[in-house]
Amino acid sequence: MKNLFGLGNRNIILMMCFFLSLVVITSCGDDENMDPDPDPSTVVANFASQVDADNSLTYTFTNNSVVNGIDDKTFTSSWNFGGDGTSTDENPTYTFSGEGSYDVVLTVTATDGVTATTNEVIEVTAPKNRYAVITDLTDDTGELRIAFDSIQTGRVTYMYRVAAGPVDMDIKDAFINVSGTSTSGDDAIVEVRLKDNAPHEFREGASDETIAAANFPEGLADTWIPIEVSWASDGVGTPTYTVIIGGQTVIMDAVSTTNGGDGDVPGHLAATIDGAHTVQWKYNSNSSINDGFYHVDDIVLYSSDSGTETVVFEDNFQGRTAGENLDPDVNLDSPYHPNSADVTVGEDQ
Repeated sequence: MKNLFGLGNRNIILMMCFFLSLVVITSCGDDENMDPDPDPSTVVANFASQVDADNSLTYTFTNNSVVNGIDDKTFTSSWNFGGDGTSTDENPTYTFSGEGSYDVVLTVTATDGVTATTNEVIEVTAPKNRYAVITDLTDDTGELRIAFDSIQTGRVTYMYRVAAGPVDMDIKDAFINVSGTSTSGDDAIVEVRLKDNAPHEFREGASDETIAAANFPEGLADTWIPIEVSWASDGVGTPTYTVIIGGQTVIMDAVSTTNGGDGDVPGHLAATIDGAHTVQWKYNSNSSINDGFYHVDDIVLYSSDSGTETVVFEDNFQGRTAGENLDPDVNLDSPYHPNSADVTVGEDQ
């Protein structure tokens, strides 16, 4: 009996050990299959800003934020440009509405919902206006010229101002000339002489009747003034033109003519019959020099030959650098005609 009892006890003990081992093994397996709470990510928000070289109101923002601690390191971005606007782009480019101090705030959100925020105060300044500066410091007339394929029906708009030079010489006349295939004055569709302290006047292209009917305003120094010259040619006769200065219509639908006498009429017709080929902005004359300035800005040339008015050429000079020479013989990137001379890019201070 003693042996049987001892044997039975051993069997019971063995069975209990086996059962306990199963419980331990099962418990270990359950622990391996459980998903422990993962640690949250760490998010660092950071960005850099760069002002645009051509427009001081425009900034490019580079997002340098990082996410660590989780496999998915992507994030979303929320920008507040000091109350001036918002963006959800990762690397936005933003143009502020005006100069001032803007507290730019970037909030970055990781995929697990963790966020981080950073900010930078941006001091935004108004862009400096740039424009063409035409002078006459040599024996030749200062000039800015564009040339193009024939435009039978078109117009050119621009802003201008005239100013005295540093030694306060008298301001000389500035000109806007629209010509056909020849740039000779007698063959111009129209040329207007721009004054600084007297009524403007025609120099070329106007008959005595047109001159008498013209309603020219008086020129002003150091003042930006808009000008529009439009023309229309039917391919048979000489073109008609309209001139508007400072919002005031000077003449409407005047017939272009030559000032050179009857002998120049056939040449004038041949040069202008198919419309305009060049626009010239000229300052002073071939007979003298002057240290005054003729400023030209916001040039837009239009053509309506297709039936719909389209822009053929435009230049507001903002994408250029102050002091840049616009003579293509010097500056290969200049879009202007080689006859352009004594013309650079100016910038208001």
